[in-house]
Amino acid sequence: MMKDKRFFFRNKPSGYFGSILIGIGFAAGWTPCTGPILVSVIALAATKPSAAILYMFAYVLGFAVPFFIMSFFIGKLNWIKRYNSVIVKVGGFLMIVTGILLFFDLMTKIVTFFTGLFGGFTGF
Repeated sequence: MMKDKRFFFRNKPSGYFGSILIGIGFAAGWTPCTGPILVSVIALAATKPSAAILYMFAYVLGFAVPFFIMSFFIGKLNWIKRYNSVIVKVGGFLMIVTGILLFFDLMTKIVTFFTGLFGGFTGF
């Protein structure tokens, strides 16, 4: 399953047109990941309009800050290349464990445990 399909262009489009094409491709790849989260934030904002700007601000910060921080350290992350196969295997294991927890409805017990431990989120 570790396959991908890439397009290679002889003459890479540059300028405004190339930027638009790259943006379209990036959006097509990220929409399934970010769309449901953004819809959830908008729905949450619709239930409490007075806090809508804070919800959106938190979403934007949570989305943009990791990219911004990563831009400073991208040259120092050679260890990712070295341990790529280990990272993929650990990530896959965590996904399997999460799937098992969800299947047996154990995730709610974990959330309840941590809510009791750290306190619940009361909102803005």
